[in-house]
Amino acid sequence: MPASTSQASSSAGIDPFQNMSHTVIDSHIELDSSWVTVMCRATRFHITVSHKDIRRSHFDTEYSEMVAKAMDDDDEEDHDVLCEWIVDPCLPYFRENTSNVPKEITFKDFYYPPTHHLQLLGTRDRGTMNAFRLMIPSRDLPPFSEIPRSKASDLRIVSDTQWDDYMSEIPQKAILSDGTSRFFKPADDKKQLLREVDMHMRIRHAGLQDKIKVANLHSIVVSDDAKMTIGLLLDLIPSTGDSLYSHKNSALASEYHARWKQQITATVKHLHSHGLIWGDVHPGNVVIDTSFNAWVVDFGGGSIVEFVPRKKAGTKAGDWHGVRKIFDEWLLEKEN
Repeated sequence: MPASTSQASSSAGIDPFQNMSHTVIDSHIELDSSWVTVMCRATRFHITVSHKDIRRSHFDTEYSEMVAKAMDDDDEEDHDVLCEWIVDPCLPYFRENTSNVPKEITFKDFYYPPTHHLQLLGTRDRGTMNAFRLMIPSRDLPPFSEIPRSKASDLRIVSDTQWDDYMSEIPQKAILSDGTSRFFKPADDKKQLLREVDMHMRIRHAGLQDKIKVANLHSIVVSDDAKMTIGLLLDLIPSTGDSLYSHKNSALASEYHARWKQQITATVKHLHSHGLIWGDVHPGNVVIDTSFNAWVVDFGGGSIVEFVPRKKAGTKAGDWHGVRKIFDEWLLEKEN
């Protein structure tokens, strides 16, 4: 999208952001998830808003209506309005993190700027929206001393020769210095990260790593100074990226239904025998590899009520309810 420039303003009193202009240099608008990349004082801010994060908040209807207008917008005015709606809650963060930028900058300063990743989260009980970085201060987490660390500068993002989305979206894969690829899970939720790491440590201590189809945790990704935790590196399951959602009511589902059910059942039995709960049981957390084997992924917690009732979430009964729902009902349902 064409760049647009704005000057922050205030309707009353002294404007705390006076003379702090910002330019939207790129954006992508969809109902499920939108992002805006902004330059402000030789600093780049990549702001993401996910519909699921504001679905039950004060901003749900407003966001949905603005997206609909922006996507039907020929002159791009509504698009620009939505971009500024996304940017506005982040202006205090812009000022806080650009106060020491020198007035004289080089081309290098502009074209290779420091980048901050922000995510908008709606607050259900208050009419406010705040920006949160997609990282967690390492001091806010346990030491996890037995888990190795990987420095962000030692990891390459998988590039694409035809598309440049990989430069704007949170990466899903990382390439190590030896060329090995790993799956990257971002640290965008402290509670989920804590449960994910704890589960993998307990799986390791129970000696289950080579007995169940679960991607092993290899390291925690941190900033070069280790002050920020960025995410986790896990085994990259050899697959086309397909979960069971891609196989519903398919010929493969009919052919491999019994195998997939047996494999997931075996994994859940092993977990339960050591007091471990999968938790978030749904088709998106069952990955099918290139040999048509079924793997369990995501131990961050949470649940989807279509597959695990709220009262059973986080229990063994909830796991089995989800497995039965997937394989005895959902997978072979006929599409309307």
